[in-house]
Amino acid sequence: MKTLKLLLIITVIAFSSKAQDIAMHTPIAPNSFKIYNTPVVSKQPIVPLVSNDTYTYKYKKENVVVVFSGNEHIEYYNDKKHFIKSSIEWVSNDECYMTIKASNLPNFPFKKGTKLHMKVNKIKRGYIYYQSTLGGRSWTGRMKKMN
Repeated sequence: MKTLKLLLIITVIAFSSKAQDIAMHTPIAPNSFKIYNTPVVSKQPIVPLVSNDTYTYKYKKENVVVVFSGNEHIEYYNDKKHFIKSSIEWVSNDECYMTIKASNLPNFPFKKGTKLHMKVNKIKRGYIYYQSTLGGRSWTGRMKKMN
């Protein structure tokens, strides 16, 4: 029985090696491939759901002010004494990557160049509900639009 299994394994290996060898050395005729399900690339510009607005959220019982302005994002802490500044790259109207450019927030563990991913899940009654991922950690939150 062991001999039969060994013979079967050797046959499979030999066949797959031969099949790969044949496939690797068979000439391909030009224009022999057809591309199916090619994604359609939209030529329309992305209009972000969050832009040129100011929001606030609570962090450790303190208000954090969040400013979205063009391709820039700034979070102000401790009555604007500390900040995190990031550039924003929108990949769709509800999803972006924020790359940290500068921070003076004490004990902030992330360095310049670190990317945060944000996905807006919904907008309801002046609140933005989102999911973010940074440094391998994900969380959900909400921000309230300031008047």
